[in-house]
Amino acid sequence: MNERRYAGVIAIYDGRIVLVRERRDHWGGAFWNIPSGTVESHETPALAAVRELAEETGLAVRPDDLQLVGTSSTQGMEHRSLAWNFTTLIGNPGLAVDDPDGLVLEARWFTRGEAVALLRRLPYRPLCEPVVAYLTDSVDPGSHWHFEGADADPVVTPAGAE
Repeated sequence: MNERRYAGVIAIYDGRIVLVRERRDHWGGAFWNIPSGTVESHETPALAAVRELAEETGLAVRPDDLQLVGTSSTQGMEHRSLAWNFTTLIGNPGLAVDDPDGLVLEARWFTRGEAVALLRRLPYRPLCEPVVAYLTDSVDPGSHWHFEGADADPVVTPAGAE
């Protein structure tokens, strides 16, 4: 079974959340999401999160600046996906997209409520639900989400539970 790894960052400045609008042709358009992407074979999830945040928004942080807020796994027919979501506070809110993949159309700061509403429009539950739950304080930080398929209801395991 093929395994894919992803990392994302909930970056916060003055109570606002940065989101990126990405072209997602397979979903029929562009959608807002947290800065995120693939963890390369030579990277830790934290290093990938730092790199993706810089490429997609121009925001620079160090891996030590990140706090893990949750993980998820999604079981597909042909592959399994693992994801790590981090949060960090930003000191300089200037944005500059330099996405080598060419998928990010823009980056913008939103209030928490605006970010939640935009993230709920994502058509892929494993991307939106863990982040929305964190932003709405409806799950403990460090929880793990397991999706037995992208459309299945997740099993959420609180941090520290076995």
